[in-house]
Amino acid sequence: MRKSALWLCLMVSLAAVALPLVAQSPHYNPGPVWRVSYIHIKTGMADQYWTDISQNFKPIYEEYKKQGWVVDYKFYTNPVTEHPDDWDVALAIEYKNWGTLDEIAGKATTMVEKHYGSHEAMVDAAKKRAEYSTTVKSSLAREVILK
Repeated sequence: MRKSALWLCLMVSLAAVALPLVAQSPHYNPGPVWRVSYIHIKTGMADQYWTDISQNFKPIYEEYKKQGWVVDYKFYTNPVTEHPDDWDVALAIEYKNWGTLDEIAGKATTMVEKHYGSHEAMVDAAKKRAEYSTTVKSSLAREVILK
């Protein structure tokens, strides 16, 4: 009985190690995870949007970088809009891996509330942000590094 339990344990361990190896691609290695949000800035509200980015987003995400929760972030502008509600700015945030997204969720709220001064001030800032911008789309993507 003891021998079969040991054998079963060994087989389960081998399967646990082998499954990720099978899932690896021969064409690329997995890289960091990116969240890309596409933002529409309402007409005449660009100054408010960029001021908010400078005063709130940037200091918060610079602290996230210091904490190791975020690797980098980038902004892109859309020079060719297809319709009036198309995105104007894309915000890309780079995370080391999927696990970082779980890690940051619980820890970040306290830091963000500290930045704004209180939970209520944070909520009020989010409501104000909705007055001058809307999120068109937000997606997650895994970067891959070709072999």
